[in-house]
Amino acid sequence: MVFMLQESSFRSMNTQIQVILAARHEMSEFEPLIQSYFAKAERRFSRFLPSSECSRLNRNSGSRCMISDEMANVLELCQHYFEVTEGAFNIFILPALEQAGYQRSFETISNDDECAEACNHSLLPLSEDRLQIDLDTAMSSVRFPGNQQMDLGGIVKSWTVQGLSELLRVERQMQRGLVNAGGDVEVWGGATDTDPWVIAIDRPNNSRIHRADDLLLLLVDGAVATSSTQKRSWRNSGGSMHHLIDPSTMKPSRSSVIQCSVVGEHLVDCEIWAKVMCIRGLEEGLPLFRRHAQRLEALIYTEDGTLHHVNPCANKSTGQWLGLEADFVHV
Repeated sequence: MVFMLQESSFRSMNTQIQVILAARHEMSEFEPLIQSYFAKAERRFSRFLPSSECSRLNRNSGSRCMISDEMANVLELCQHYFEVTEGAFNIFILPALEQAGYQRSFETISNDDECAEACNHSLLPLSEDRLQIDLDTAMSSVRFPGNQQMDLGGIVKSWTVQGLSELLRVERQMQRGLVNAGGDVEVWGGATDTDPWVIAIDRPNNSRIHRADDLLLLLVDGAVATSSTQKRSWRNSGGSMHHLIDPSTMKPSRSSVIQCSVVGEHLVDCEIWAKVMCIRGLEEGLPLFRRHAQRLEALIYTEDGTLHHVNPCANKSTGQWLGLEADFVHV
């Protein structure tokens, strides 16, 4: 039986969501499930919603709080990625984001309003030795130090895409599909029995390869995530700002990497490591990537416009690139 590809597009979690499925029924049958899945995640994890579970935990930092199974799962992942990235991924960066001017949903920020004004006082760097989460999964509770405030925006988008993809693929038995949340993409089954999914990757503005077309990734099964210091950026009295905070300085990162795309089997892995490469830069980030992300592939643009292609060490590439002309290839 031939199933036609059907598409749904909507906004959630402050980004554009795209879902393409091969289904025997109309997409309208699945849209309530898909949209509610993202809506529930936003209501639970958004720091911009005072009623969210994330906001409640921030208000009660220093006290032990009961948490949902979903929050416990995400916090366990946060602990894991803190360890494997050697402290480069840290959720307790909310004060730094707000100090940089990211105090409300990004689309409402302008370069000349009061929310884009930087504060002058310095924040202490975060520890790279221990993520201060006292998580009791048996009792479904957690306690943070009283001076810690978390932002989960660096993980929950890919976690939501990954969870929805598994629901559609396993429980709803969708043989092929694509879920894209603002560039965090997971695919399965190929676009047809013989054709892969085709995913376009934007080139940053200062790429030395001045071509109008995007890089194309051909992918049957897998995931890709792109992180950039150029997309969510603004200016204030402190200069140019963006949303990728370096925990070692508690300021927007100033590394050599301005954009990184990571390809792998699991989308959360890809999103975390794309951010970490932008935060740590090529000099520190590449050895870190090689130590802990050997099954992943990366495309890294540096501030001088060069493109680095990092091949996976542990297995062959998940996908195939079209239009890729790397300046440096790391094998």
